[in-house]
Amino acid sequence: MSYLLLATIKELRMDKLIKQFKNIRKKKYIVTSYKHKYAFVGIGNHSINNLYPVINYLRAELKYIVTQSSKNANLINDYYPNSEGTNDLQKVINDEQIKGVFICASPKSHFDLVKQLLLANKNVFVEKPPCLTHEELKELIECEKSSKGKCFVGLQKQYAPVNLELRKKLQGKSYYNYRYVTGAYPEGEPFLDLFIHPIAMLSYLFGSAELKYIATNKSKAGVTAFLHLQHENGSNGIVELSSDYSWTNASENMIINTNKGVYEVTNNENLTFTPKSGIIFNIPKEKIFGSKMTSVTLKKRNNFNPIFENNQLYTSGYFGEIENFINFCEGKKYENNASLKDCLNTYEILTKIINK
Repeated sequence: MSYLLLATIKELRMDKLIKQFKNIRKKKYIVTSYKHKYAFVGIGNHSINNLYPVINYLRAELKYIVTQSSKNANLINDYYPNSEGTNDLQKVINDEQIKGVFICASPKSHFDLVKQLLLANKNVFVEKPPCLTHEELKELIECEKSSKGKCFVGLQKQYAPVNLELRKKLQGKSYYNYRYVTGAYPEGEPFLDLFIHPIAMLSYLFGSAELKYIATNKSKAGVTAFLHLQHENGSNGIVELSSDYSWTNASENMIINTNKGVYEVTNNENLTFTPKSGIIFNIPKEKIFGSKMTSVTLKKRNNFNPIFENNQLYTSGYFGEIENFINFCEGKKYENNASLKDCLNTYEILTKIINK
């Protein structure tokens, strides 16, 4: 048998394997279905751009879309043929078919909505913040204890692939610098609406934290806070949170110094690790053997390849948080990385910052 013929046979076998793999992937998506029905409270900009697309991709059935006005409810009936628009939350509460309810309304209304639904034994996914105060959070936790329903809080950074990978890698105490800066935020409370994300994420990665130091500065445009957080595992972090920069150049960066090396996270999308060179007789190896340090990319969003895993809704964690909530409602395997109870430490820290 000639070399050319062998090569052709191998190529045909490889093509067959590739087709089989693609077919398995397609079938997995086609046959994935959910048996329960859901409702969504709110139809604002964040819902339309970030949450509805994920629910649509997962093909979870939204039986109701709840709005404040009857006019918008009628528009939903006209333009969302598979969902019923309503401004009556009681209709959702009384419908036994509804297994889970998504809430993404005005932050001021979240507490009452979550409380009503938990008391009605509904599972709830609520976009941050779930409530406005630490006392309200404790009240919701008590409601959940007596409810058959559970609450997932929409803190998507705890589901971002970069942070899931980083949490696996971090062992023992670490030392980090974290910076989260945006432009002015006039439409709400920046600490509860924006900075709740990084504080919750840091507690998720390093464990509960104690606020050891805080300095704040308010300008006409925004606010800046510098923090020193000390975590229960001995980790320490210096944190800058600000809404006094620019939305055009908004950024999120973290450098973590561990015994084995340095992790660096950029904009919640890229995670690299640079091992430490070590020393010989108290002399850095890199001074003896030269600098041959190599950084390893552990996670990175590839903008060139437009596949699902590189979609920003996936890398930001929106897909993960919604999929896990639906899986919980459906009795499938799930993770709740942002429960009401998990938010306690976050609210303790935020309360101290706000009252500074």
